[in-house]
Amino acid sequence: MLDKDNLIPINANPIDLFKSWYGLASETEINDPNAMTLSTISKLNRPSTRIVLLKSFDYQGFVFYTNSNSKKGKSISLNKFASLNFHWKTQKKQVRIDGEVEVVNSNIADEYFNTRPLGSKIGAWASLQSEKLSDRSLLYKRVNEVREKYKNTTVPRPLHWNGYLVKPNLIEFWHVRPDRLHDRVEFLKSENGWESHRLFP
Repeated sequence: MLDKDNLIPINANPIDLFKSWYGLASETEINDPNAMTLSTISKLNRPSTRIVLLKSFDYQGFVFYTNSNSKKGKSISLNKFASLNFHWKTQKKQVRIDGEVEVVNSNIADEYFNTRPLGSKIGAWASLQSEKLSDRSLLYKRVNEVREKYKNTTVPRPLHWNGYLVKPNLIEFWHVRPDRLHDRVEFLKSENGWESHRLFP
């Protein structure tokens, strides 16, 4: 018997479809519906993955923020392509996004940085992200030094702390179906917009 109910709309705009799925996940996911796996490639052509948080998205792409001196920041500086994956267990859905990465405008990064809690701003200065740490007391010492330095003024955004825009050229939507006959639709960016097709599960 064919299962034609609630299939992924193949002719949708993928950003609009993502917005719809993200909205549903925001209502049902207990923690961090904006959590996404970010995969980058090192200078040795080895993949590396970690969880980061989506901070905004629009028709241009998907934005996250990080220390540019971190492992992922250095990887992106060498290889501008990355992959994202959202898994919303409560919705039984996934979205996979491949694309080219670029640093967002400094004004946009400043604007977002100013919305962060004070502790997060201080941490952005204090942490030598991804470098070896011999003792956590060194980290706390750096935190206290930064806190003292900026105790009577606004904490500015470090120049090494930036926003990254993943501009998608591929977006795949995945929805669980019975018997592992999952529904998959892939959208590919072209000069004329988006082309789409359904995939075998």
